[in-house]
Amino acid sequence: MRAIVIHLTKFLLTSLFFCTQKEIMKKVFFGLIAIIVIVVGAYLLFFKEPTFKAKNGYLNNINSQNVIIEGYDPVAYFTDNKPVKGEEKFSAEYRGGTYWFASAEHAELFKKDPATYAPQYGAFCGYAVSIGKLRPVDPNIFQIENGRLILQHTREAYDLFNEDLKKSIEKADKNWPVIVADHIGKPVKYDEKANPTASSN
Repeated sequence: MRAIVIHLTKFLLTSLFFCTQKEIMKKVFFGLIAIIVIVVGAYLLFFKEPTFKAKNGYLNNINSQNVIIEGYDPVAYFTDNKPVKGEEKFSAEYRGGTYWFASAEHAELFKKDPATYAPQYGAFCGYAVSIGKLRPVDPNIFQIENGRLILQHTREAYDLFNEDLKKSIEKADKNWPVIVADHIGKPVKYDEKANPTASSN
């Protein structure tokens, strides 16, 4: 990204030596427009966190394709005890989200009992929900507690959530219906990153 902007700037400066004043202004104008478009595009593509909607009363952490857990197979967390990337050809809809699976067998298991395999709290960070916030997750940071799949945003969030696991789950369970109700029918964005401390949990 930085290299592209530097290259465009050098090109503009070099071309100025061979242009009239009118041509110079024209080249500078279009060059600046090109740089702005590249910078804005890069921000939207790599840095801006998504906005999505709570659909039909369900709030899920989904991508632009309506896919949950970034396409990871929820069943694999239980059967393989690890995150496994799913495929679009093995998919199922559940409570407003689209799930991908690594195999047809996993898809069938999910369809027979989706509530067992679906992640808690709409696949948002469990620790964040326990303090009343919505944050994304890292599909590689997870735990299964009493048959419930809970995902976390960072290793720090995982550690804080587990300092008093029972209390954290109680708080998250209590907060989740309120969070859902607050977001129904509205554009949903992740909350600003918190500065986690042991006392906030």
